[in-house]
Amino acid sequence: MKYLEWATYALVVVALLFLLQVTFFAKSTDDHGIVDTLPAMLEYFHEDQDRLVLIVLTPTCPYCLQSYPFYRTLIAEKSKNIGVVAGINSSVSIELQRRVLQKENISVDTLIALPNQDWGITFVPTIIILDDRARVEHVWIGLLDADQEKEVLSVISQNE
Repeated sequence: MKYLEWATYALVVVALLFLLQVTFFAKSTDDHGIVDTLPAMLEYFHEDQDRLVLIVLTPTCPYCLQSYPFYRTLIAEKSKNIGVVAGINSSVSIELQRRVLQKENISVDTLIALPNQDWGITFVPTIIILDDRARVEHVWIGLLDADQEKEVLSVISQNE
């Protein structure tokens, strides 16, 4: 009986150590959860574009609404060889999002419905920079602070 008790205690300790290691000490190679490549986005590249900005949002998200002034700046300051696509979850009305973008004077190249969950996009707003092979280069999630906005503008205003 004592052997069984000790084995149980040892098993609990090992399980706790494993849980602590996974929770606090494991280093994630993917800190944003978004898949590495979005091949379906290749069709939204134009011949003269070598990068694409994908802005994922929804018409009722308060952080998206707060981000609209920044999106206007982003579109105005991007380099000419970068396209801008706005994507919404396929369960949301694309027409409603189109009207909100028009009202906010945000002119994107394309507005599409996305399979957010399949691509690992779990939060809005999200900004994703894709290279010409639809590989994810940069990701920003949530309402951006001033430093993050500067970082995004730096990436999209130059040719890396």
